[in-house]
Amino acid sequence: MEEGKLTNHTLQKILFDKINIKNKEVLIGAGIGKDTALLNFESDLFSISTDPITGSKNGIGRLCVNISCNDIATSMATPVAMMVTMLIPTYANIEDIEEIIDEILLTCEENNVDLIGGHTEVTSSVNKFILSGVCIGRKENIVNPTPKANDKIVMSKYAGLEGSAIISLDLKEEVEKFLTKEEISKTSKLIKDTSVIKEGLIAKNLNVSLLHDATEGGILGGVWEMAENSGLGAIIDIDKILILDETKKIAKHFNINPYKLISSGVMLFITDNDEKLIEELNKQNIPSSTIGYLTKEKEIYILKNGVKEILSPPSQDELYKVI
Repeated sequence: MEEGKLTNHTLQKILFDKINIKNKEVLIGAGIGKDTALLNFESDLFSISTDPITGSKNGIGRLCVNISCNDIATSMATPVAMMVTMLIPTYANIEDIEEIIDEILLTCEENNVDLIGGHTEVTSSVNKFILSGVCIGRKENIVNPTPKANDKIVMSKYAGLEGSAIISLDLKEEVEKFLTKEEISKTSKLIKDTSVIKEGLIAKNLNVSLLHDATEGGILGGVWEMAENSGLGAIIDIDKILILDETKKIAKHFNINPYKLISSGVMLFITDNDEKLIEELNKQNIPSSTIGYLTKEKEIYILKNGVKEILSPPSQDELYKVI
């Protein structure tokens, strides 16, 4: 394709004609000649976040929406609207672009989020599709408690969820060497479980002081960041971390640590009532587990085979050792 912005005619056909505004907060959405959107949140607060998708090839439309919305969910706000920037490699064709746009729109629909604008551009500066999302959410003016020592740390879903999906989708030929067709199907479908919006809305009605989406750095990186954010220490029991057998096999084959593998779709919570939180998560068929607790001491430890080891700050995600 020629470098530069997509034409207005193309955008109207593959994007704007497909948009149907759902949320009353959206006064002006995406369209030809519209440089900005307009939202009305009345007296409520609004939460805003941005995130790029750079580490995967397949499912990037879904990941862009879910990961942007997940950041909003960590503030216990409701995602309302999104804007997406799409940088397109010159070798792409219009069918490639429309497939990603359709995936974005479908995931927005699933999350009840409106796509209100963005930017599309073909450029030789990239050698694969790069998406960057901005998400805006509405938050009731709720004051949350402050994290304190002995508060429990709870996780939802499974460690390495997103990383397992990306590896299975993008490196299928290699993964076929050690996983069965059924196992590959299972891990590939994990891409659909990368949203934590439900978890954020559940936490809003409980005594949860802090939430964090376990993205780069995985479960252990996410816990380290939460403890650091709280000004406290933590002890995490590796044996309590939920993880799929298929993820363990992927980690073993590629010689990576699954607990430090990108885990979008996993929400980490700090709460003084983990039993009630887990009960509510179970009602929504969301697997969860108490994996540790905060401490007065600033050090962060992991328990592994009964031995306590210091947890170092997160570094490069394990996914980049594979892709």
